[in-house]
Amino acid sequence: MAISRRTLLTYGAGAASVLAAPQITRAQAAPLRLVFSHHMPTTHLCHRTTEAFAAKVNAGTGGQVTIDIRPASQLFNLRTSAEALQLGTLDLCWTDLGTLGNWQPHMGFVAMPFLFNDFDHVKRVLYGPTGRQVSEMAKESLGVEVLSLGASGFRIFLSKKPIATADDVRGIRLRVPEIPTWVEMARAMGANPTPIPAGEMYTALQTGVIDAIEVPADFIVSAKIFEVAGFATRTHHIFTEVSMMASSKKMATLPANVQKVLRDTAVESVQKEMWEANIKEQQSAWDNLAGRIKANATPDIESFRSKMGPVLTNFVNRTGPRGKALIEAVQAAAKA
Repeated sequence: MAISRRTLLTYGAGAASVLAAPQITRAQAAPLRLVFSHHMPTTHLCHRTTEAFAAKVNAGTGGQVTIDIRPASQLFNLRTSAEALQLGTLDLCWTDLGTLGNWQPHMGFVAMPFLFNDFDHVKRVLYGPTGRQVSEMAKESLGVEVLSLGASGFRIFLSKKPIATADDVRGIRLRVPEIPTWVEMARAMGANPTPIPAGEMYTALQTGVIDAIEVPADFIVSAKIFEVAGFATRTHHIFTEVSMMASSKKMATLPANVQKVLRDTAVESVQKEMWEANIKEQQSAWDNLAGRIKANATPDIESFRSKMGPVLTNFVNRTGPRGKALIEAVQAAAKA
């Protein structure tokens, strides 16, 4: 809208701001489409949380923002989604600090075997000073904004043969994520680590490419992987953090009101709603497995734990003071 010289002289600078205001409003209200990619099946809690998140963001922005959800590795897998956030070619995704550890090794602390005792211990770490510290690290060093750290669950084994002790893992082809700590853990037990994408686990077990996987129980149930392996072992050897993250490059281009809605809604969706649902779902998933296949709830945990010393030592040697400090912070939180 053009503002004439006569109008300015008659009404002063206030007229210019009033007449220009509709243009600002239209710019702020321009429709926005954000792409949210993740690697989980549509039956998984993370997908349901994403759908609820998308609906709340749309409502919270008055319909200004639409989130296009691409599940089940349609666009990117766990690792490539984190890479895409850093490049700015993806807007939002579920990923984790362990995966970010591929570029900033000290961030992989969260995936250390037998580091966390239970969900309360995890909560004190993720939503305390340590969680805030690593979130700042991710933004500063990788250009990834952690909208909210979250929990997926403690991991168990699903295998084609019984696993009762760590020695039973020796020689098997064990699927692990593309994360250094997992590869080292597999080798420490004498397994042959086989990093393949999550979406290929079912077929890999079915065809004999791998002999076992280790993931949270709810993933096994939601993806129906129990159909191709007959034994489950509840070791809870590693806690799996899964977090809602965004591209810092993309966030910087969004209006301030949209940024606030995204951040506030992520906290509500992940730290409150998903947290409680996840704890219930993990137990329910284990019970489901126990009703379908042979499930060992009381393996020899100490036999697994006793082999993990080199994994922790290698992590500290690789990450130096920063990695060591993060491990010590988690250990201190166990006593809080």
